[in-house]
Amino acid sequence: MTQRELARRSGLTEASVCKYLSGARTPQAEAVVVLAKALGTTSDYLLGIKRDEGSIYLDLEKRILECKESLTPEERMRLIMLLSSK
Repeated sequence: MTQRELARRSGLTEASVCKYLSGARTPQAEAVVVLAKALGTTSDYLLGIKRDEGSIYLDLEKRILECKESLTPEERMRLIMLLSSK
């Protein structure tokens, strides 16, 4: 993807995108969010934040996987609805 295309997809100016990519300027939080959406990734990824092994999300995922077979169809549906809600 070119800088021009990234600027178009994100709604930022081409000059801003160029400055962010060259390191001449640091994007504010809102710009990081729109850039992440335009690139199809997360702001955490763009900021270099990685999930660590102690992450609460990894622990929760592990617990769900451990007990998924014992869930009733109704409990599974509730879990799916909960996880898919915003």
